[in-house]
Amino acid sequence: MAPISILIVGCGVAGPALATFLLLSSQAPQDLPHITILERSSSLSAKGQNVDIRGAGVTVIRKLGLEQTIKSSTTGEEGVQFVDVKNRVWGAFEADKSGKVQTGTSDIEILRGRLAEILYHRSQDVSLDVRKQGGAGIEYVFGDYLDELHQDNDKVHVRFAKSNDSRSYDLVVGADGLLSRTRNLAFGAEREEQRLKRLGLYAGFFSMPKGQTNSSWRRWYHAPERRSIMVRPSHDKGTSTVLIGVVKDDEDQRLIDVGKMGHKGVDAQKDLLSEYFQDAGWESKRIIKEMYAADDFYYDMVAQVKMDKWSKGRVVLLADAGYCASPISGMGTTLALVGGYNLAGALTRIQTTTTPPSPTTRRR
Repeated sequence: MAPISILIVGCGVAGPALATFLLLSSQAPQDLPHITILERSSSLSAKGQNVDIRGAGVTVIRKLGLEQTIKSSTTGEEGVQFVDVKNRVWGAFEADKSGKVQTGTSDIEILRGRLAEILYHRSQDVSLDVRKQGGAGIEYVFGDYLDELHQDNDKVHVRFAKSNDSRSYDLVVGADGLLSRTRNLAFGAEREEQRLKRLGLYAGFFSMPKGQTNSSWRRWYHAPERRSIMVRPSHDKGTSTVLIGVVKDDEDQRLIDVGKMGHKGVDAQKDLLSEYFQDAGWESKRIIKEMYAADDFYYDMVAQVKMDKWSKGRVVLLADAGYCASPISGMGTTLALVGGYNLAGALTRIQTTTTPPSPTTRRR
């Protein structure tokens, strides 16, 4: 039996982790899956919002051989300080550096983009090793996305939008995030509103030059009318990251509408947040100014994804695409890593029970 072909949509956290574990299987190189990773962005960026790795997620990065690499790339956040309009600290919670007790600041705090970059390079290294031993490894396709997907009993047939390339795979994995296009194509866009559970929080993320008041502590300011600004350290010591958000019970339709515009709506998104925070006090004027100057601004609603099942035929959803817990859960990255590990294990078990033993044995 020929090795299965797998398309993984998304080169963030879950996608490369899944691909790496699949190729680290004890199967002979020629029996390993033929993997394609499709990423809509033309390149990876080491920036992005701050994320953390907790509990079982630490076990997974250890299995990937990345624990020390990731820990050496953390933001160095010392903890969280709740501050008032005059920047006075009225509550502070230190990070637990032992990894035994979880606080608001994990012992592994890292920029999402930097983590994705590390996982991507690990998958490249493993792929190269597999190719040297006669396997197919991983094909990476950047700057494209799916605009068509249908399946039959044998294959999933897809089309890449920009290249107009039509391909068929044994399995398609949607690891393309909260607003997963794969989910819409496979499960139907008409039920998307039922899957997305908005939590009423709409936020912008961006980075800015580090100011005099910024330190290795996360500062969290809450303004009246359910507005908040969070300023955090970055892996780059001259940069801080910002989360600026407002909680609304969907009565302002504009908050939803500008989010649907995606990257094309950046100007409208910045203008709307500026309107909300003009009179918020604290350092809001400086932060709004830096928001307009930021080239890595990202706006989205904070939401969960809840589904009765995560697979349909030969399409399976992974991490945020199928079971997003939302950024405020503090577990999204860990869920992505654990999900990739478990899915790889399930697929490997299926493959090894349907593939005749190979006369060669792989060793690592």
